Amino acid sequence: MEEDRIEKLRNGEQVLCEVCKNGYYIPYNTSADKAHNFNCSNESCNNFIHIDPIINIE
Repeated sequence: MEEDRIEKLRNGEQVLCEVCKNGYYIPYNTSADKAHNFNCSNESCNNFIHIDPIINIE
């Protein structure tokens, strides 16, 4: 379920905030496909999602 939500966020789809149930997660400071942080659009909610990138070094 977590992977589905992350994929939806990366694709720019609207994902309802799990905390306030009123706002949607929006990318912070970049486009959705490049973002690592998504903040709730509801100004009274401080919830966010942070995605840690996986970097493989060979």
